Amino acid sequence: MRHAALLCSASLMLCACSSLTTGSTQPAVNAGPSLQAHRWELVYWEGTPVPHGDNGEPVILTFAEGRVSGHTGCNRSSAGYELDAAAMQLRILAPMSTRMACEQGRMAFEAVLLKALQGVRTLRFEGPHLYLEAPGQVALKLHEREL
Repeated sequence: MRHAALLCSASLMLCACSSLTTGSTQPAVNAGPSLQAHRWELVYWEGTPVPHGDNGEPVILTFAEGRVSGHTGCNRSSAGYELDAAAMQLRILAPMSTRMACEQGRMAFEAVLLKALQGVRTLRFEGPHLYLEAPGQVALKLHEREL
């Protein structure tokens, strides 16, 4: 009887594994939990040096409960967002930030970044990276970090 139970369990495991590999060639995408499962550090923006804050803080964004917030180079920023996970579409709405005075270059970077975030329309994941893309603009490349 014990052997039959083991054999049955092994068969079920093999069936489960084969259904994962013989299904659609399209990967399952669920951007909602993936987007919200991490903090995202801006690591690359072609043609734009990515600054760190006075204490070495990176540019970090966190997505949760319809809001994106984080450190954007000088200040803390926040905005609403709309996500269509099935279509991989993201829209960031009217970012706001605190008004701390920082080095002029970081303040200028932050203004450009907030404007670029408002233009984002799509997102894509490649391994540990998130790309935020806007029509006619260079994508923002962010790397996943633990919450």
